[in-house]
Amino acid sequence: MAAPQRYYSSSYSPLVGNTAAFYSSNQELDQYDDHAQKAYGMPSKYSQDDDRSTYDNHNAPLTYDNLNTLKGPRPQRPKAGWSKKRKYVVFGIIAVVAVIILAVVIGIVVALTHKSTPYNYIPLTDQVTNETSFNFGATKNDPSNVNDGVGAGQDAYTYYSGTADQFPNPDKWISFQDLWNGNLYAMKHACKNLKVGKDNSDKDNEYIYAAIQDRAAASLVDHRFILAIILQESHGCVRVGETTSSTGITNPGLMQSHNGKVYSETHANASIWQMVQDGTQGTNQSAGYGLVQNLDLYGNAYSAARGYNSGYLPTSGNLSEAAGATACYVSDVANRLTGWANATSKCSSSGS
Repeated sequence: MAAPQRYYSSSYSPLVGNTAAFYSSNQELDQYDDHAQKAYGMPSKYSQDDDRSTYDNHNAPLTYDNLNTLKGPRPQRPKAGWSKKRKYVVFGIIAVVAVIILAVVIGIVVALTHKSTPYNYIPLTDQVTNETSFNFGATKNDPSNVNDGVGAGQDAYTYYSGTADQFPNPDKWISFQDLWNGNLYAMKHACKNLKVGKDNSDKDNEYIYAAIQDRAAASLVDHRFILAIILQESHGCVRVGETTSSTGITNPGLMQSHNGKVYSETHANASIWQMVQDGTQGTNQSAGYGLVQNLDLYGNAYSAARGYNSGYLPTSGNLSEAAGATACYVSDVANRLTGWANATSKCSSSGS
């Protein structure tokens, strides 16, 4: 009796998608078994037809239109993955975050590097040596005595002109503490009033106070005279701008010194001390005169103030003559030293 003809419908069939799924003899079945075993690990031999039928029934997910032709290849599941749009969005977000992180890191590195760079402030030892000045703008008294004047004085303006002896004597000057207190409010708001940026911080003002005291002790210039010049030149604003002369000399900082230094936000304390020093003791590297050199040259605070503002005294001897600078400069300084802070000036060109 001839062996029954059968077909394989197993999912393991190496002929899925072909039309040759029909075998007519046991020999052909055995060949198929060998091929399937090698390719897919199927059992190589079956001793009984029932065993083959059982295997077929358990492993035949595909269907056939008839005994000779497969319906077609097994459908393939779409591959898992992201769409292009989703990829672009995700990678875009990653790129933005990376840029932000990089910018932050660079900012931190720059800030730390800048802060780690020391400010090259070198204290000077220049002192007043003209003995005449010690009665009129210089002093050997300890500047820690901040109550060294006639009290708060009077907030009023008197116009002064002429030679130095026409201006109020130092025994009419108010104390350093009263001069400071009377002008502190104006100092706190000076930068915004001058439209040069944010106002001094409380720390900035503390640094100014300490720098005046320190440089007064080092230079022997009266601390009240230093403060009066600061108020006249910058109103105490650490961010004040600078002027430039026709010869290229710049006048920056709290005291508008001769080619001096400007305020540094990162090194506030050291730069403020530098600015006070530049105006008080001069800028040696630029051959710029400070209050020390002018007191030594002229022997009194008012002539020294005119020389500091103009670079020379007018031949007339009148300290309220402009002399190439500000006519009211010396009169303003004298009034500050005697209590003027907010009253209306009586000088037509009052200011620095």
